[in-house]
Amino acid sequence: MTHAIRRTRKVDSLIKATLIGAALSLLLGACGQSMPDELKPAVDQYHLNTVASTDLSAPDTSRALLQLSHDACNRDAMNVLAARLEHTGYRREAANALVQFVDQCGPANAFLDAAAKDLMAVGDYQAAASLGERLVQANATNPQFYFTRGRAREGAKDYDAALADYMQAIALIPDLSSVSSNLFIRAADMHAKAGRYCEAISMIRMWMSAAPGRANHPQAQQQIASYATRESCPTSFASGSDSFARQAGKTIQVRAVVNGVSGTFIVDTGATYVFVTRNFAQRAQLPLEQARDVRLTTANGPRVALLTQAASVKVGHVAADHVDVTVEDSHGRALGNGVDGLLGQSFLSRFQTEFTPTHWSIRPAPQGVAGSTHAG
Repeated sequence: MTHAIRRTRKVDSLIKATLIGAALSLLLGACGQSMPDELKPAVDQYHLNTVASTDLSAPDTSRALLQLSHDACNRDAMNVLAARLEHTGYRREAANALVQFVDQCGPANAFLDAAAKDLMAVGDYQAAASLGERLVQANATNPQFYFTRGRAREGAKDYDAALADYMQAIALIPDLSSVSSNLFIRAADMHAKAGRYCEAISMIRMWMSAAPGRANHPQAQQQIASYATRESCPTSFASGSDSFARQAGKTIQVRAVVNGVSGTFIVDTGATYVFVTRNFAQRAQLPLEQARDVRLTTANGPRVALLTQAASVKVGHVAADHVDVTVEDSHGRALGNGVDGLLGQSFLSRFQTEFTPTHWSIRPAPQGVAGSTHAG
């Protein structure tokens, strides 16, 4: 009985303390007296007067504000402050504080990236896209920054620009087997919004082919089946079947025909696009006038290339029309050994491919079924 009475008194005390604390917070907030003078410099600096004083007076938040009042460029303190503002629902205030901090204290790309996400959370996609542009200008080889800008552009319904950013992000990732499906699903959705359902399917297949364990991924297969119900891909999208001998342990070289011009290509399942040398592009009369720059991460290091489209690509009895192709820029390095290009996923993802130590085969993927790359 004594223990029960003690527990009851303890609970009563906790309830009373909670009620008293809440009442004091409300009273102090109403009277505007809950903001200690030592916090005001940071509150005024980052225009946080619209934030409830009870939220600013929370221990972690007030400690960060105090530190920033004494040391305006304390990055750890700003990190905590922004996190607490986000947690309490002040996403725009968090974004503004992060951007102001960077403008005042110098580069901090992680802060700008977080600010862009905060702005997207409140629907300000144009402002988020502007921050994405700043990030890309600061580091043009970081795929995360293109993804951030792409998300902002997608939110602003600039779907073509968003797709370009998503594809640029994919091209900069050296190992697609470590990438989640989100990036590819977003790129596929951009194609679908433009009515390009076959291209949308190819994006999902590209993600699935990057890792053997994705071959039977249920959500990816469901997405492909959904796109397949919207459009039957024409024969010209991917046609024919063939099988080729290969030497175990060596790169696979094939004769490919691009726009009617034959060349030697390395089959590269890790390359986002078909890639050709500038000399071959000229021979194949690939259109370069309207081509745009794209950055690539390759086995030989980073490259800047031009992104265009080939009217047709053929390998043996296999063919595809309107294939995205990248062309080395005028200062690029040749692939060497008489190689004219790489046969990448912009062609391969339209098909089902299978690799064994002695041969490899390629055939169109059935409608509604995920194409994949199998290694034997």
